[in-house]
Amino acid sequence: MRAYRQARDYVNLTPAAEIAAAEAAYFPGIDVDVLASTIGQYQVLGCWTPHVEITRAAYEVTLDVFSHAGLIHKRYPFEAVCVAPPAAG
Repeated sequence: MRAYRQARDYVNLTPAAEIAAAEAAYFPGIDVDVLASTIGQYQVLGCWTPHVEITRAAYEVTLDVFSHAGLIHKRYPFEAVCVAPPAAG
């Protein structure tokens, strides 16, 4: 969990160009400037929230997206799928 928290901080606090340079090898054929622009837009949109817990609202939106895409056919209750993350430390 510590590594996940650190990764969330990294993508929220690091300049998009720096992240793009570090991740470029994972996106062969994608221009690093395009990658940086995309990462920057995700940062502006707040796609990587600073908290690590899955909120009920975020879970419901995710189910909506997967359902709309035909990827799920049953909605499992939040309580059956999500738990609070361990305390930071």
